[in-house]
Amino acid sequence: MRMDTQVHGEAAGRSRLLAALSPLVLMAVCIPAQHVAGARLGVWAWVPTMLLFWTTIAIAVNWFGGRRALARWLQPAQGAMLWGALGVGVGLLSLPGFLAHWQIVREPSILVFWLAFGLINPWFEEAYWRGMLMDATASWGGLLSVVYSAAWFALSHPLIWGVHATAMRQWPVIAALFFVGVIWAVVYRRSKSIRWTIAGHMLANLLGMAVPVLLNLYDPAAR
Repeated sequence: MRMDTQVHGEAAGRSRLLAALSPLVLMAVCIPAQHVAGARLGVWAWVPTMLLFWTTIAIAVNWFGGRRALARWLQPAQGAMLWGALGVGVGLLSLPGFLAHWQIVREPSILVFWLAFGLINPWFEEAYWRGMLMDATASWGGLLSVVYSAAWFALSHPLIWGVHATAMRQWPVIAALFFVGVIWAVVYRRSKSIRWTIAGHMLANLLGMAVPVLLNLYDPAAR
């Protein structure tokens, strides 16, 4: 019995380590795809790359988490409502920029992609960066787990999307992404749910005009 328990524990430990290292695979898959697609599609390369990004995340989440983990991440939030308010609140930080430049998304083709991306992407990213990655690093301690998740979340933007989107390569944007990543990571740890972080992420994508940023139509760091 002890031997079986030890073997199971070692296997679980290896699985958690592989899950923690999975951002390296995500980068290795998506960065070349962004370069290759860019040769033909230019700034619109983000569309096929994003589909590959979501597919890779879905495979990783299913492999290392599965349906039980997904159901647990999507359970009703626990703890004080403060964490929910914080998770959603940081998504409103881009509101001033949106109010000043919302006309950019009036073009029908931009509008469709802006809405679709804003509402779909958070489900994949929150399940991966907060749910799976933080569960895999939970034994590292709260601080290190939060920083690790937020750092990869922030770095993924210049490494993948920054290939063509110039705003994604700017340090103020990267710093803001790290800050938001930290907040959402803390909210997940405290609430045991990604419901509020998904909602906040949707607001951040929509109000931050993520699609115009990816198309170099909007720079949130510009004054």
